[in-house]
Amino acid sequence: MIKHIAIVSAIMVCTLAGFGLSSSARAEYSFCNKTSYALSAAIGYVDEGRMFTRGWWRLRAGQCKVVMTEAIRPGRYFVYGEAIPGHRGPLRTWSGDTALCVENESLFTLRDQDVCAGDPRRQRDFFAVDVPADNDGSYRTEFVEETNYNVYKAEVAGVQRLLQDVGYGIRNIDGALGRTTQEVLREYRQDRGMGDSGVYDDALIDQLIAEANERDAKVGFFFCNSTQLPVWAAIARPAGEGNYNSSGWWRLEGSECAKVIRGDLTSDHYYVYGMMDIGDEDVPMIAGEKPFCISDVQFEAEDGIDCEDNGFVEASFRKVSIGSEKSATFRFAPEQFNKELATTSGNAGGR
Repeated sequence: MIKHIAIVSAIMVCTLAGFGLSSSARAEYSFCNKTSYALSAAIGYVDEGRMFTRGWWRLRAGQCKVVMTEAIRPGRYFVYGEAIPGHRGPLRTWSGDTALCVENESLFTLRDQDVCAGDPRRQRDFFAVDVPADNDGSYRTEFVEETNYNVYKAEVAGVQRLLQDVGYGIRNIDGALGRTTQEVLREYRQDRGMGDSGVYDDALIDQLIAEANERDAKVGFFFCNSTQLPVWAAIARPAGEGNYNSSGWWRLEGSECAKVIRGDLTSDHYYVYGMMDIGDEDVPMIAGEKPFCISDVQFEAEDGIDCEDNGFVEASFRKVSIGSEKSATFRFAPEQFNKELATTSGNAGGR
């Protein structure tokens, strides 16, 4: 069986700020998003000797939200945030080094951290928050970025970023509601039949978020498992000057799909590899044509290195040509592994 270690490469910039309250103030734990990104956030905490994780809370740029209404006891909590998929560029996260379980596609409260033991893609690396004894039952975690926005400037910067994400002419994300930003807002509203003012409100922000996420859902590189058995999948993508980077693993249940590259595809080809999980062993994909490094744990490897000397093994990946398409889907089928599996695992269809 393939083993795993959750590895998240991320840029983390966070400010943890507790604040004292009078005895009449309401006890709560709140998140405050002082970045230009719309975020999804989660929290982890120990209760009666068990680690709970809860999420996702959607935070618009500049928005603060209460996530726990009970009195906050002193001790260690864990927090994680990630930008919505609709934001262009690499996924931006606010993370640490404590791997905890989440649900990828829905709201969740998890009381058992063993539920993601077989699937590293259901783990996120949370950062620790130490709540002091003098917190008066309330605490706040602020998500920030290199540009030190206040709440209002973060809100404006968030609108600017979203307009840029959906293809409108915002050049600078600076948190200033100047003439150019107002003109672009007016253009966006007119194009969507939402009036002709150069202002924004929550409804417009939610529309921008939905549109950015909808656009993202249509582009990228997808794996789909068109078998009835689990498949562990890996990909090698061009990394400039004829080099490639290989990475994995994505665990795909039967008939399940996953996005492995975000945003518009910029290469005319990629290389893919898979291992079918038949219970007591992993059966490799056949008919590969180019060797890349892999590992039995979650990995990223540069092309051109000696696999064995660097703790990897070599595997033959299959080339997938996509031409000038901005989106592509590779489907793992039983016959790509061996004839015996093709007979026993059937032909479940992908999406």
